[in-house]
Amino acid sequence: MKPYEYYYLAKRNLLSDTKNRQRIQGNLQKNSRIHVSAACGKAMASVTCMLADLGYSVTASDESFHPPMSDVLQARHITCSKPDSKNIENIDLIVVGNMLPSSAVEVVAARHAHIPMMSGSEVLREILAREKRSLVVAGTHGKTTTSSLLTHVFLKSGKNPAYMIGGSFQNTGESYSIGIKKSSHVIFEGDEYDCAFFDKAPKFLRYNASSAIITSIEYDHVDLYPTFEDYTQAFQFLVDDVSNDGFLVLHDSVLQHIDISNCTAKIVIYGKNIFKDVSYEISSVSSSGTSFSIVFRGQKYSDIFIPLFGEYNIANATSVFILAFLEGVKVSDIISTFSTYPGVHERQEIIGEKNGVIVVRDFAHHPTAVRVTLEGIRSHYPGRRIVCVFEPRSVTSRRKAFETEYPKALEDADISIVVSPPFKYNDDKNDFMDVSVVQNILELSGKLSHVARDADDALKILSQHVIKNDIVVFMSNGDFNSIPKKFLESYFF
Repeated sequence: MKPYEYYYLAKRNLLSDTKNRQRIQGNLQKNSRIHVSAACGKAMASVTCMLADLGYSVTASDESFHPPMSDVLQARHITCSKPDSKNIENIDLIVVGNMLPSSAVEVVAARHAHIPMMSGSEVLREILAREKRSLVVAGTHGKTTTSSLLTHVFLKSGKNPAYMIGGSFQNTGESYSIGIKKSSHVIFEGDEYDCAFFDKAPKFLRYNASSAIITSIEYDHVDLYPTFEDYTQAFQFLVDDVSNDGFLVLHDSVLQHIDISNCTAKIVIYGKNIFKDVSYEISSVSSSGTSFSIVFRGQKYSDIFIPLFGEYNIANATSVFILAFLEGVKVSDIISTFSTYPGVHERQEIIGEKNGVIVVRDFAHHPTAVRVTLEGIRSHYPGRRIVCVFEPRSVTSRRKAFETEYPKALEDADISIVVSPPFKYNDDKNDFMDVSVVQNILELSGKLSHVARDADDALKILSQHVIKNDIVVFMSNGDFNSIPKKFLESYFF
């Protein structure tokens, strides 16, 4: 066992219901009948479809099915249902999503029936990472954009990689591909969240990283990592685990949190600082995207264009430039494919325009992600009013510590509507955000702010404030009760 296996096994064994976290180890056998539980998550939907594409008999269940991943499942004609013990009758293997507790109805039924279990990350490793060079994109922020851009570069350069990203391309709706047999690479969005109730290791450690990008490290997922040290330890394990014939591409901010002395891969540091191995500089921003330059190995590459906004996205693109080049893609191909990047759903995604009002959807939920996303949108639409509707939905984002962080993050919005988060079973009433505090701080700084009881209340408030030529930005890491679509369909300005 690798060192991190002992670390996360010990972490699991400290939990109160250790006995129920045991499982019969599963594996993929020819002609297996497989059920995927919690199948509408961004990664799990891709896993489900991959299994179907490989010829397995697959069924799926989840508490709710919503776009964009429900569209991915429906396109593959996969039978989807609500969780029920009957769903695991006559199956050979159950694949469980990492949000499922050990007490979930299908998990309990599978345990009683002695049905083998696998996590989605284990399935991905078995399908994709055994015989290909595995490129893992990790980091607190920017994983989906960076991994999808890397995938786009490889696809358009004729590399035909297998891939799994935590979102779907805006032009094709695809979130994964099993690639072709002769393709040499697989690209993973490397999530630091754990694999399953029986495996507390982060997903990115299951992908056999040949090379990796780490875009950023900032405390997140406090429900899994009780301290920042525990959180950074996950990335430290990844750094130490990258193959000695591979590359580790790090944003310079990451160096303050990890030790690279034991890494056997070739390390490349990038950042805005010209003294780093690779540096970037923004030259201009237009209505269609950003032009920038990169200095790499003493050579300057100018007039690079990408249809993205915000310095953080240029940093992400720089990391892709580096790793794609090191893994064999021609510089000319990288630069030309950057300009055709289609984007992914829920990342600065323009979902519609009505009477001059542009509606944008973004996944941002951590204060830093909220801040840099709004900065990027502000650079895209200078001089226009921004109305932001924000839902602090994740376990981390609902913490009391962020009451003073979100007002700073929302400064680029002219009007903010913060939706009151629901109190859930894993929340602590002494460490739960009071959104009225966020509102008061914003108003003291001269910003107009409102608190909404729920998503529908946010729609009512929007109708009273939105005017022609506003940019309305919806931010949530959930489906937000489909209010961006409802807003476009129901309101006139």
